[in-house]
Amino acid sequence: MLKKGTHFEMSTMYWVILLGLFLLLSYKNLFFGWSIQNYLTNKIEFGIFSRYVFILFTSFIESFIYILFIRFSVFIFNRAFLKKNE
Repeated sequence: MLKKGTHFEMSTMYWVILLGLFLLLSYKNLFFGWSIQNYLTNKIEFGIFSRYVFILFTSFIESFIYILFIRFSVFIFNRAFLKKNE
């Protein structure tokens, strides 16, 4: 999966899942209980626009990490269970 010379491709299904996760996470982070203090940036004074951009950026990164976990789980599942049947 992570070999030299292998490039990373995501199918359309993973992009749809990424978009859905991003929308759900950004909605949760923007409106319910998200605090910048959790990211060690409590000493920096953000403007209102830059605060929203920072929240959306961290939501996108979090969504992408979830997609990587999903892809790794599917890879392990395919390797463990589907290779046995062949």
